[in-house]
Amino acid sequence: ASFGEEMKLLHQFHQAFTSESGPALVSNFTFDQKRTRMALCVESAIAALEGDTDSSMKLVFLISDGRIERDSRSKLRKLVREMTEKNILLVVIIVEGDATAKKTNKDSIVNMKEVTFENGKPKVKYFIEDYPFPYYM
Repeated sequence: ASFGEEMKLLHQFHQAFTSESGPALVSNFTFDQKRTRMALCVESAIAALEGDTDSSMKLVFLISDGRIERDSRSKLRKLVREMTEKNILLVVIIVEGDATAKKTNKDSIVNMKEVTFENGKPKVKYFIEDYPFPYYM
């Protein structure tokens, strides 16, 4: 599936991944969305796997820049728990940067910092500290 503002299913989950469907699928990944609605993506993955009666564990790879909207973190945690209950393992694969762009380590999602307020006082912490996905690379 491809997602950003909305989710578009590019390959049916029940169809085999073949030498013909693989390149067609990958050619649709552009990584040029202005915004990623991560909660919508995870909800869509759950819905796409909902009708599957096979009781074996499902594995979902989510390829993204890893950036999420701050206000969707609690919803994402709930969705990850729901996936676990439904025997779905979600792994987020974080793809950073453009090979032609001059990015430094400080641009990495692992090094990004954000300001939150606790008891009315600002607190600086790493973005990844409050990351809602337990499995990412």
